[in-house]
Amino acid sequence: MDQRPHPAVSAHRRDEAGVAGLRAAVGSGAEYVEIDIRRTGDGKLVVHHDPGIGGLRIARASYEQVQDTAGERPVPLVADAMKIMAAGRVRGHLDLKEPGCELEATELAMDAFGEDGFVVTTKDVASITQVKKTYPQVKAALSVGRSFWEPGVVRDMLPVRLIRASGADMVALNFRLARVGVLAQCARAGFPAMIWTVNAEKMMRRFLNDPRVAVLITDHPEQALALRDGRP
Repeated sequence: MDQRPHPAVSAHRRDEAGVAGLRAAVGSGAEYVEIDIRRTGDGKLVVHHDPGIGGLRIARASYEQVQDTAGERPVPLVADAMKIMAAGRVRGHLDLKEPGCELEATELAMDAFGEDGFVVTTKDVASITQVKKTYPQVKAALSVGRSFWEPGVVRDMLPVRLIRASGADMVALNFRLARVGVLAQCARAGFPAMIWTVNAEKMMRRFLNDPRVAVLITDHPEQALALRDGRP
């Protein structure tokens, strides 16, 4: 039986903080650490949120070019980041930023954390389906909550059918959608929620006390943990 505090906290790391930011997230006390995953033009899986760095498109550049552009804050390989996380005994939160890296990332995570030591999140339905078809024991959550200019934003208001179709175990839900009834829809359908990215104290308190929330994702894990655990 899982005896971890509820909800768990996932430390969202910022790219500009580099490897030092990753180590800080690992040392924060959060149960999960989130890493954003992309593939370089020469096939390396790297930890980076945005599709580009310094005007360079990561998907079209070699890893060496990415590192040269990154300068003093090198972009870590996913395998190296997972080693840091595993050494810190945190669970992995793999946020896949593009299709095509789902199986390799999952296999790396299984080696690093064990099959029940991580969760995969992505907004790409086909990626979730592929992960669950190949590794049904791995936990996966469909990310819901696009920007208003992205296609599919209206669909995000009624996501349950897509979550079911993808085979996902959970939903990773933008906190704004969670506040307007989408969290309630998902809970009624039996899907636990990961809520992202919650940085305001008022919103932290709200979601930390909501039994429908399984994981709170935040840039400020120490603050979230203090609020959750009743510490100053």
